[in-house]
Amino acid sequence: MGKTAKIIQQNRPDLDVISCAKLEELIQNVGAAEVNRRYSRICALCLGIAAWAIFKNIRIDASAAVSYYYFSRNYDTLREWKDPIVPDPDFLRLVLPRIPVIGAMNRKLAETLKGLAPHARVDYIGHFVDTAKFAPAAANLDPSLPLTIGWAGDKRKRSKNYESLYLPIRKSFEHHPRVRFAETSGEYAYDDMPLFYRSIDLLLITSANEGGGAPALEAYACGKPVLSTNVGYIKEAAHPDAHPFILDSDDPQDFIRSIREWMHKRSELDAIGRRCREKIVSDWGADKAVERWISLLLTDGG
Repeated sequence: MGKTAKIIQQNRPDLDVISCAKLEELIQNVGAAEVNRRYSRICALCLGIAAWAIFKNIRIDASAAVSYYYFSRNYDTLREWKDPIVPDPDFLRLVLPRIPVIGAMNRKLAETLKGLAPHARVDYIGHFVDTAKFAPAAANLDPSLPLTIGWAGDKRKRSKNYESLYLPIRKSFEHHPRVRFAETSGEYAYDDMPLFYRSIDLLLITSANEGGGAPALEAYACGKPVLSTNVGYIKEAAHPDAHPFILDSDDPQDFIRSIREWMHKRSELDAIGRRCREKIVSDWGADKAVERWISLLLTDGG
């Protein structure tokens, strides 16, 4: 959220960006009523922050929705491509009616929230990536090197399917000399993540659901294709040539078959990655997509 806020602030330097801790301190010093009076528009960058602020008696005029987590009861297992959501009735009763404008990061998330919050204006806003920071390195198509498959995420979150999907995929290739795996679960700082993406040939995403899929945007921006469950905005962000890598499945065998099919097509993988990079620069760069956030969340522009 902090990275997103800073990018938005670069486009709107008049904005005050404040963390929950700083807002708590401000409330203690001047009171919630004074905070509400000072600002003509108050926006939260996720529904969880919006709920926290609302319970502190802070008015929320708009909020981004970046995941299914806060308003669903089956978040851990919700397969976005096929399962119905089980709403949390308390969140629907206590929080959503008090947020008049919601910007969702993917289109299915937007449609879901339109059904759950009919009082609100809900629009799709997508996401964005710093295409200068996340950029390709010189291509390395040395056929003697093994195919390197990367995984990035929080392995402790059940929704990431680390144990149920990622580990079976990795295990199936553990003795294969032509495939290796590299993963990061927070070992890389944000500024170092481009190094991780440049070190792999293919990013693997195994999530049951995603509000967005920022690692996919970052990998695409670095010219790397993504083999993924069909979650978040990943398919929309991908070049059409990369759509076969996005599966309506959480069956390890489907991913294993795809890897076996592509592991000897390194030049084709590289070409698809370059086309994905071009699409990200065209449609998902911060210089373009951030305007959707500003228009809806900060001005309620329509």
